[in-house]
Amino acid sequence: MMETVRGIKYWAAERLQGSYWKNKGMEISKNLSILAKQAKELGAKGVLFALLKDIFLGWKPLEVLYLVVLVGIQLGVYIKQPDSFLGMIAGATGIINVIFVTKGKISNYFFGTINVVIYLYLSIISGFYGEVLTSIYFFLMQFTGTYLWLLNLDKQEDGNAETAYVKPKRLSVAGWIKAIIGMTFIWGLFGFIYRSIGANRPFRDSVTDGTNYVGQWLMNGSYSAQWLFWIGTNVFSIYLWWGASLEMVVMYWVFLVNSIVGYIRWTNKSRTDCSALEQ
Repeated sequence: MMETVRGIKYWAAERLQGSYWKNKGMEISKNLSILAKQAKELGAKGVLFALLKDIFLGWKPLEVLYLVVLVGIQLGVYIKQPDSFLGMIAGATGIINVIFVTKGKISNYFFGTINVVIYLYLSIISGFYGEVLTSIYFFLMQFTGTYLWLLNLDKQEDGNAETAYVKPKRLSVAGWIKAIIGMTFIWGLFGFIYRSIGANRPFRDSVTDGTNYVGQWLMNGSYSAQWLFWIGTNVFSIYLWWGASLEMVVMYWVFLVNSIVGYIRWTNKSRTDCSALEQ
């Protein structure tokens, strides 16, 4: 017991003294150097080939059908009621992005970057300034997530090709506490910010800020719990965009369905992976 207490005190002292974060910084620098060296060895063509390989290989027939049907719904809505071409592109790339996340493919960040840039523009012209801040956060997290997923890929043999998928993790009790506290803090913080600028429903509009920020944080860490926060985001986003953009409403309905599928798939996979229990 005393050894445990001493260990906790040392752990806390190490962080207060800054040595922990210094070591973390050195670790990140080392990892980035290794990744940069690998990218240099591959060259531009090699990196592009690796991206295309991740996008197109490793799919099962039912997964392809699932992807085609969900993207087809978005395209069908636009053909029937062409509201915004950019909205349609944002919806399609967003759907591809979340399905790739469900699959555990790192190329999801390629489509996520396209989606978030368009979504940022649409949020600005629609006057959804809370969504603007969230989009900026999402944009920065695309690069952070790519880095973290590259460190957590599990190579597998699919037929004659080798593919790599991220390994889902289970969130610990401490992780859940931090996630809930973080979500509540962000929700309250942005609620007060929106109220200070005269928003009509500040704390209602800030709900998605809390679920979005924490959901992206958990996604970058490859935790299966991310999907519960995405479900909350999608429900409130459907309400937010209702009457403003049909493409966005359809996109979030598809996101909601995929979030449920993703939660089931990632939870089952993390339970069968013994290493995931240690995270």
